[in-house]
This record gives sequence, C-alpha cells and structure tokens, in this order.
Amino acid sequence: MKIRILIVLIATLTIFSACKKMLDVQSSRLVGEANMYRTVEDARAGLMGAYGLARAALCDNDRHWLYGDLRAVNGAGGDFRSANRLDMKSIADNNLQATFPVVQALSNWRRFYAVINAANIFLERAPGIVESDKRYLPQDLKLDVAHARFLRAFMYFYMVRIWGDVPFIISSHDGQFENKPRENQQKILAFAESELLLSAPDLPVAYNKNQPEQTRTPYYTIEEEMAKKHTVYAVLAHVYAWQGKYAESAKWAKWVLDNMGLAEMGNERMFFMNVDQTRQMFRGEFGNNQYNIIAGFSHMFLNAESGTSGFMEELTLAAPYVINKSLPAIYVPKDSILSIFSQENDARFGIDKITSTPTSDRYFGVFDRPFPVFTKVFIIRDNNPPLNTINGAGSDGSMTQYASSLVFTRPEEVALLLAEAKAVLGDVSGAIDLLNARRINRGLLAFDQTKDGSLIDAIFLERRKELMGEGWRWYDLIRYKKIKNNDPAFNALIQNGGIYWPIAKSLLTQNSLLTQTTYWNR
Repeated sequence: MKIRILIVLIATLTIFSACKKMLDVQSSRLVGEANMYRTVEDARAGLMGAYGLARAALCDNDRHWLYGDLRAVNGAGGDFRSANRLDMKSIADNNLQATFPVVQALSNWRRFYAVINAANIFLERAPGIVESDKRYLPQDLKLDVAHARFLRAFMYFYMVRIWGDVPFIISSHDGQFENKPRENQQKILAFAESELLLSAPDLPVAYNKNQPEQTRTPYYTIEEEMAKKHTVYAVLAHVYAWQGKYAESAKWAKWVLDNMGLAEMGNERMFFMNVDQTRQMFRGEFGNNQYNIIAGFSHMFLNAESGTSGFMEELTLAAPYVINKSLPAIYVPKDSILSIFSQENDARFGIDKITSTPTSDRYFGVFDRPFPVFTKVFIIRDNNPPLNTINGAGSDGSMTQYASSLVFTRPEEVALLLAEAKAVLGDVSGAIDLLNARRINRGLLAFDQTKDGSLIDAIFLERRKELMGEGWRWYDLIRYKKIKNNDPAFNALIQNGGIYWPIAKSLLTQNSLLTQTTYWNR
C-alpha cells in the first residue's frame, strides 16, 4: 500500500478540494467536479489522489507515531517520553485536551474523512467512465473499486481505534459534508469487515505477474506500491483482533503468512524468512528498499519523497545524527530500555554483563548520554555502505530531509498477531512455535513455559520489542488488557471511553449532532 508522492500530488489536491465544507478549507479546484470522472486518466488520478490523502492522514503531525507510540495513561502505554517539548509531554501524560496546536490537530479527524470522501466520490462516479471512455474496461473498474473500498475500510478501522464511535458516511453528497452523529463502532467495524472481504478477491497477490484480477500490464504507474490481497487480509486480521474475534483473526493472519511467497516486490520475494534473519534485520523496511512491507507508505530520496516532517526520525533523532540538535523530541528512558531489553543476546539491544556496555546499537545510539537516541528506523546497516534515512542536516535539524517508511504492518508483525490469536484460542504449541521463530531470529533463547511465565505476556513483550517505534504500543496494550482482564483501573478506562482521544472542539462546534466522549466531557 505504499505510494509515490510526486505521482499523486495533482490528483491529491483535486480530491482534497472536493471536501470544502467537510474539512473547512478553502477550495482550490484544479478540475471541475462535473468533468472530473470522464476518462481513464481521471479514474487513475482519482484513485491515486485517495491513496495520497491516506498517506497524508497518517503522516500529518506525525499522527501514526504519536497516537501509537507516545500516548500513555498512568504510566501504561507508549514507551517514549518527551525530552523537552511540552506538547509531546501532554500526550505522554494523557492530557489530550491541552491547547497545544499538535494536540488539537490530533483530536481532529478531518484528514481521515478526506480519504473516505475521496473513496466515496470515486465509487459513485468511476462506473460512468466505462461508458464515456471505452479504454476503461469493466475489469479495470472492478480492480479500482477494490482499492477504493479497501482505503475507505482501512480509514474507518484506523479512526475507530482512535475515537471509538465515529460518524458513518458512505456517500459523497457531491463533496459537501453532511452533519451526522457518531455511530456505534461495532457498526463501523462490521462495515469495514464487509468492505475488506469484498475488496480482497478483486485484488491480485502481485502486479504484472499474469494475475487474473489484472487484465493488462502495466496499468497503474505505481503497481508494485499498491494494496494486494496480503494488504487487505492483514488489515482484516487486525479488525477482527481489535474486536476479540480471534478465530477470524487467526484465519486471515495465517493466510497472509502462508501466501507470502506469492507476492513479489521487484526482484525480492515478500517472504519473511528471506528477511527475518538477525544479520538482515530491518534491511529495507524503513529505508530505500522496502522489501518487506505488507501495508505502509515509502518515502524514497530517489523519488523526491523526503520531507522535514511526518517521519519518525524527526521526533527521535538528535546529535550526533542531526547537527547541533542536542535533544530528541521524544526518547525511551534508560530504565525502560533496560527493563524491556533485559537479555544481553537480543540483537536489537542488550547490555554486556561484563563490560556493562550495549551489545547492539540497532535500536539505540549514544546510550552513555542521559537521553539515548532511537536509531531503529534511521540506519540500514546491512547495506554496504550503510544507508541513512536523513539528508542535509541543518544547524538545528530544522532543514533535515527525512525519508523513512511508515510501516503499518510487516510479516513479523502478522506472525506475532497470529501467535496472540493462537494463544487466546488455546493453541499453545502453535503460538509458541510462532513466538520462538521470532525470538530465535533475534538472538534469544526459545520460550520455556516452565521458566518464562505467561505465554501471552511473552508474546506481547516480543511485540513491544520488535515493533517499537512502529505505532503499535498503545493498541497492543488495549488488546493485552482485554485479554488478561486483571487490571480494574484500566478496565474502567476501557468502559468509560478513556482509551480514546477526545473530539476536537472545532468539530463539536461545526457539527451540533456530535457529542463528546463521556470520559472527556469533564
């Protein structure tokens, strides 16, 4: 689901302008709406615009990482803390109604509804192109519709995790926003399930590989970067897991892993055993060669996709990696690092018992300083020479160009999700096998039930280590607390809606049908 930003820029601006009332932005239409969907080029522009808006929604104000990696409640949640920014501190302290611009922006869902509106417009208008442009074949429409359905379902799932109940909008109303109340999240998730199940059969496992879902090649100019069956089923597995429907989650997570060998990316097979060895850890997931992303967005220097904001490195890097930037915006405290990575043989990070020095800098650099620097997504060390995801560091880091990928899911993440599902369902041996495959490839000993305690605890600890900095921690904690069901305070937080973000005051003012989440209506 990765996207080439330059290709979609004009299409994105066109679609974004079609949401004037919905987004409360000035309209700057590049193409009249009435004439937008007439040719095959319009169909491609509309679909690429929707993908571009999805990328913008997740990267804007570093949303993906701040929602998932920084937020905490009473010390439980994100592993990162603020070094010197009060807005970051407010998120880490669960002060989500603070007046800082970043916090206020994160409470606003308009970017996500821009994607949904773009998908709605496409689904309504693209079918007419089959008649107006004979080059646009019915099979082309079928494939494009699957992409639009996937993006809409993905955005709804993403929003439910953040706000719970959200307005349910599946028609464009000619680009004009219709005020609606919040709908029960179960209705939203049921819709997302349905849309994902409908879209997956019409998407190929690979593009330009004689797949029956794709009648001609090339069709998209970025075919290798778009959603495939694996993308959809991986997201579907998470939709089910979020609801505690672990039998269904296991079914689709297993499908993804069992069929990874079918999905090719360039000359590399998306087969996790090829890239899951310790010596090849993070060879390309975050850098210039995105071999192993199931769902995410790449930002390659080669394609001028780098930028100064919307990247994890922007938050986590400091000197000596960025010139004259003494402190990172966020960091993982030393005591947390030592507690999480307590085994010295862990290839991601460990402390040598004899020398008391780090055994690896794959995750953290300058550990001798008060604020260790999170380097996981910064340096791809298995290339020769190593590839950095930053360029042109300014005197204070403000002009630095970043280029790491936003990774929503990759095979290792899906494997640990399947282990979670199997453990909940009672398939202990299957869960242990999946867990051990990850542990051993990271230099750790196999899980031993007689010594290592709870299997569920071990799986979520492995997720915490493996996926640090990838936007999963807060959502993993919620699923973990629901499974364990032994923390009354957190259970009350779940019941009262405290796990969700408040709705921005600007949205409540704009739409009188909206109500604030009870927990935040204080």
